[in-house]
Amino acid sequence: MQCATAELARPALVDADDPSRTLSHGELAARASEVAASLPPVADGRCLVHVPLTAEVHAVVGYLAVLLAGHVALVTGGRAETIDAHYRPDLLLEPDGSFRWAAAGPQHVLHPDLALLLSTSGSTGSPKLVRLSRDNVLSNADAIASALAVTPADRAITLLPLHYCFGLSVLHTQLRAGATVVLRAGSAADPGVADALIRHGVSILPATPHVVDLLEVQGVLQRDLPDLRLVIQAGGALAPDRVAAVAAQGRVSGWSLVVMYGQTEATARMAVLPPELLTQHTDAVGWPVADSWFRLDTTVPEATTGPEPAGELVFSGPGVMLGYAEHPDDLALGRMVDELRTGDLARIGGDGLVRIVGRRADSVKIMGLRIDLGRVQRRLGAAGVQACVTAAGDQLQVTYETTDPSDGQRVRELAAGLAGLAATVVSVQVVEALPRLSNGKVDRLACAARHRPHRGPLFGGRRQPADLAAVVAVLAPLIGRDTVDVDRSFVELGGDSFSHVQASLRLGRLLGDLPVDWHHRPLRELPSLAQDAPARPFGQQVEINVLLRAVAVIMICGSHVGLFPLAGGAHILLAVAGFNYGRFVAPDPAPARRWRRTARAALGIAVPAIVVAVAMLTIFGGAHWSNAVLLHWAVQPGTGNIFWFVEALLVSLVALTALLSVTRLRLAYARDPWRVAFLLTLVLLIPRYVVLALSDGPIRGLPWTVAWLFAAGVAMASAQTSPRRLLTAAVAAGATVGFFPAAERNLVIIVGLCLLALLPAVLVPRMMVRPVEVVAAASLHVYLVQFQVFAFFSDPALKFVAALFVGLLFWWVSAGLLHRLQQLVPLITAVRRSRTSHPPQRKDLLCADAPS
Repeated sequence: MQCATAELARPALVDADDPSRTLSHGELAARASEVAASLPPVADGRCLVHVPLTAEVHAVVGYLAVLLAGHVALVTGGRAETIDAHYRPDLLLEPDGSFRWAAAGPQHVLHPDLALLLSTSGSTGSPKLVRLSRDNVLSNADAIASALAVTPADRAITLLPLHYCFGLSVLHTQLRAGATVVLRAGSAADPGVADALIRHGVSILPATPHVVDLLEVQGVLQRDLPDLRLVIQAGGALAPDRVAAVAAQGRVSGWSLVVMYGQTEATARMAVLPPELLTQHTDAVGWPVADSWFRLDTTVPEATTGPEPAGELVFSGPGVMLGYAEHPDDLALGRMVDELRTGDLARIGGDGLVRIVGRRADSVKIMGLRIDLGRVQRRLGAAGVQACVTAAGDQLQVTYETTDPSDGQRVRELAAGLAGLAATVVSVQVVEALPRLSNGKVDRLACAARHRPHRGPLFGGRRQPADLAAVVAVLAPLIGRDTVDVDRSFVELGGDSFSHVQASLRLGRLLGDLPVDWHHRPLRELPSLAQDAPARPFGQQVEINVLLRAVAVIMICGSHVGLFPLAGGAHILLAVAGFNYGRFVAPDPAPARRWRRTARAALGIAVPAIVVAVAMLTIFGGAHWSNAVLLHWAVQPGTGNIFWFVEALLVSLVALTALLSVTRLRLAYARDPWRVAFLLTLVLLIPRYVVLALSDGPIRGLPWTVAWLFAAGVAMASAQTSPRRLLTAAVAAGATVGFFPAAERNLVIIVGLCLLALLPAVLVPRMMVRPVEVVAAASLHVYLVQFQVFAFFSDPALKFVAALFVGLLFWWVSAGLLHRLQQLVPLITAVRRSRTSHPPQRKDLLCADAPS
């Protein structure tokens, strides 16, 4: 299958140091085919070709030519005398891109399925190689491209060695998808990485945990990288707190973190955790890639039973290797394994998500290096140190017996030298006697438990305040989590405008006054932030947007039954909704995540509204079918509509999210949210004045006449200086003048808008805080049921009280169900992504078919 002409013209390889050496997909295919034609024909015997694969155009062309010609590529990172001496390759790829014979001719029996030989991670130079087929390479590249939604517009950079399975899979995936690879010879530790990402428009950044550390130290991930879409992490496990912290940085900077899990023996990747699930599952590695699956072998000695059994993770799928090669004769073997025993101990949840909980063998990866823990332990023993060596994340842990604790530094340096690591990532703990199990073996878990987890350079831990447990106890049920990562904020943990009301007031009762941006602070900071707050024995600070929600809905019900003339509460609520959008939805710079937050908010608004509208339509009467689908504003815009507020809110919510998905607006909003929101308010004032000037009747609730209130609320939420807050309040108040014929109604709205813009919080008597919390949380539900309840009573006071009571009951019943519906939004998205079909199949990695 040939690629489209447009795809052939797209760049395939870009030399980061010399962009003039860029090759399009068509040019790359032609170059590779030309070199392939110069190689010995497979009819005379397939050759074993040693390919020292570097991030240079001629090296990549040579590698692809070997595959195109049908020979077998033995890929290393450079000249590997041990490999050459052991396997005696027939041909060698020279540094200038030419090939030279190392033998008189083909001298090996090579299985027809064999296409690629790779060293296992971190073991370059070892004679043990992984045998991979063409189908292994192509199927895994397709699966990764599908999971990451790679398109021809994407550009990935080679921060990882191409002879490493992760780095090579990036090359395979990009070429297979018709995308671009930026070849950069330097490492992630070299200066200029950020400049290269910007200069070449890199959208996909592959990184191991060690590379993430290097990028953090250099501040690369904190830079404005306008084209970066994904940071894809594999090559070792990031600790859950690191996953959360890096993902949080991505949300601020506009890119997403994708956690992946793989081994060379599975060609590259076995599982992918979509960004949508990172907030809920920082300890997971994801779902299996397309057409693959996992199972647990619970018969191994390390397996555990119970509600969540753990066992050895076993992988099956088209990416599983043919087998190992340890001798040239093994190159003649076909498939020797049908599934891969990963050596990792894991749990598989009911949702299919995989969590790695340990290793069966003593082989672990630390700082990107494969470490044999047993070897280190034996060598320590030979040096007179009786120790148990374990590992966790990027930390080597040595628990050893001694009566002289002063020799800890010596043991640390000795273990670091044996493992080839820096002493800073080695933790030592002294015991009088190593803990042992009942069978006499050393209790490795007990030894590991003595060590404090190692944290990255910019994500250091601090001692948790005693009140932090109470903070978690308050927030966990509100955001629907059994476990809460205290290094993440309320918003990052999934908190929204619905749960914020109760979270804000309950934390206030627990801790006292908190800053207005508490919902963006890590949970572990909240107790210390509140420590210096003034004591308020008789009152509590309540955020103004929360108080306005409660007051506005009381005004709405009271004015509708004639208890008091305070109309205008619904218009204030529309500005409050925009304020909450500016705090909980708009700050997320990634369009996909912003859409998910919008969907969650829209569900919380639309579902109860539709329930009430359908009940009115089928039971009580007095509703039109357009009310049940929340489109009355479009079907009958000139008639009365008791659901105008809900419809205007939904339209404003979706429309603003759509606008912020436009690249230019998204970037402008990321730079200065207030400026964009304020200018949008000014633009939306045009239909506010034009429509009211040309028409009369019930038009002051149509989306295009009130959307400016929602936009003004967003601007109020993002106005960080007093002049901006004053200007926003002045414009909003000025636009309210003359909006309704009744001046007192306009005055009520003006007061509400000014309070929202200028007053962060209000001191409320402590006895009133709980009622404010409940009424504010149920404000939408009270608004929806009020008119149906009014019909059952004649006394205005009874109507008012009954509407509040029924609304609160409706909120209490529906809150749990709605929360579950909202939780499905990221899950459905992630499942859909994990099941995405493969891109169109081609026979090769290149856009042009290989010569037969």
